[in-house]
Amino acid sequence: MSLDDAVQDLADRLGVALVVLDHDLKIAAFSVHDTDARLARLARLLAGSTAPVTKSLVKEYRLHHAKHGVRVTQDDGELVVLPLRHEQQLLGYVYYVEDRETPCADDLEILESAAPEMGALLSLRISERRHGKENSKHLLAALLGGSPEARSKAAETLVRDDLIDDVENYSVLVLQAPESSSKSVTRLAVEATLEFTTRSTTVKIVGAVLGAEGIVLFPRPVNHDRLERALAGPDLEEVVAGVGGVKPSLTEAVHSYHEAQLASRASRLDRHRYGKRVFWEDLGIDRLFLQLPLDRLTPSQLPTGVRRLLNAPHGVELATTLEGYLDSGGEIQGTARRLRIHRSTLYYRLDRIREVIDCDITDGSVRLELHAGLRIARLAGLWPHK
Repeated sequence: MSLDDAVQDLADRLGVALVVLDHDLKIAAFSVHDTDARLARLARLLAGSTAPVTKSLVKEYRLHHAKHGVRVTQDDGELVVLPLRHEQQLLGYVYYVEDRETPCADDLEILESAAPEMGALLSLRISERRHGKENSKHLLAALLGGSPEARSKAAETLVRDDLIDDVENYSVLVLQAPESSSKSVTRLAVEATLEFTTRSTTVKIVGAVLGAEGIVLFPRPVNHDRLERALAGPDLEEVVAGVGGVKPSLTEAVHSYHEAQLASRASRLDRHRYGKRVFWEDLGIDRLFLQLPLDRLTPSQLPTGVRRLLNAPHGVELATTLEGYLDSGGEIQGTARRLRIHRSTLYYRLDRIREVIDCDITDGSVRLELHAGLRIARLAGLWPHK
């Protein structure tokens, strides 16, 4: 018998709608919810908007230590919760909201008598999930880091085992927590993305933590707004998300992965411009610059005009002004608006820039050299400190 069968049989016997949660209070199974009120509660639970059993409830009623069912009075009715164990290990909880007109006196006895079998079946389901996650992790690692033959085999297995949809649009999301954070934050970001997607759609996605990166493979383009909502948790505020471009086959997803890594790098190097959710398609010329050995560049390798500007007194102010001027295509009013300064101040600074670099900044080739040099200096961390 499966956990789903056991839950449904017990629910039919009691005349209630049962839900089984694992130790992390995530849904492991639920019975048929056959009334409007029950369906509404289930919909709220699946959407993540409300959960009758919370960490605070577990702590308040010491549910993790309970040996018998516990009755909890809540606004929408009495909640009956029973811990599920296997070989003395707490694995989760089974609960129902009391909504029957005439409850039976021996409900708790019936529930508790079924607990050992349900605990064993929940243990098996958790084990299957863990095995499935490990299998997905190995396949994802082979798909994104193996030889062409290994990638082809991993792609075939992912589709055959119904772990990912067989489509013509694949994109990769790379998640990275700050270096000061623990690896668990990255894992939490992956889980949050998987859970959000599972709740909101039937699209199959695969995710795992590989090294310091959290990786999620999507069989479609990644939606920016939904990505923001998936990573909206308080523990995920500083997680950086890089999204690669869409590729036409699973074996080419490795290219989307490399693009996602570069997009993630862009956020770390220039958070002011890119923020924490960066898409490859939005990088522009930085697509090329980010593939340079930026960590090995030195100031001596920058164009002469850029070096002079960065080393000059008030170098940050002058470099920022020139960068804004070049970003605005040399248009005075647009530059002044971008920098939030008066036009007379801008003219003064441009004159000072001409003196320092000893170049004609209206010349196209000079502008190209200065613009590229300033951008590379910023990405390489060679921008002067104030």
